[in-house]
Amino acid sequence: MKKYLIALSAFTLMAVATNAQSNDNAAKTPPNQQNGWKMHHGKHGGMNMHKSHSMMMKDLNLTDAQKQQAKALNEGYRTKVQNLEKDQNITLKDYRAQKASLEKERKAKFQDILTADQKNKIAADRKKMSEKRQMMAQKRMEKMKTNLSLTDEQVAKIQDQRKSMIDQSKAIRENSSLSNEQKKEQMMNLRKTSHDNMDKILTADQIKKRDELRDNHMKGMKNKSGNKAS
Repeated sequence: MKKYLIALSAFTLMAVATNAQSNDNAAKTPPNQQNGWKMHHGKHGGMNMHKSHSMMMKDLNLTDAQKQQAKALNEGYRTKVQNLEKDQNITLKDYRAQKASLEKERKAKFQDILTADQKNKIAADRKKMSEKRQMMAQKRMEKMKTNLSLTDEQVAKIQDQRKSMIDQSKAIRENSSLSNEQKKEQMMNLRKTSHDNMDKILTADQIKKRDELRDNHMKGMKNKSGNKAS
């Protein structure tokens, strides 16, 4: 039996792709024995998220005492998660539920460590990041409209779809009954659905042009990376 150990910190998200054999087996089989139960990190998205979060944490100017409290909180959380994984009788459903409860408890205790000013700083930073994302999304929309010759009707449909995805993403993130793995899984499904819906809005020629532009962009990034390495 191969066991998968989860290395989680208080401030990073781990992605899990779940592919259970069947509903009956999933209900009876311990999570560390589930067939196809694999963990992976998003190479770029995870790194960007971690970098952004690290910068935000640095701006909080935690005291040495707060850092020690956060460290103890992390270690206690990891120990509890590892104990869950060692339980050979726990079902995947119960494992997820208990892990989600532990995550919720950890976040609440971390909030208790912070001062009112630090909490306000986090809220302000999140608002600033949200505004920045909206501005970047608008620029991408304008560029897409030009490159793909989108009609006003197509633009309106794409914007409606984007708003729907943002609302659904927010609902997933704020659902305290879901573990980080479940949230990541649902976010992956949401992105796939959004991509499929986008293809329904675009014409065949627009899809072809979009894919060509994307491939050229990736080649450019690869060449740029290769030049830096040399």
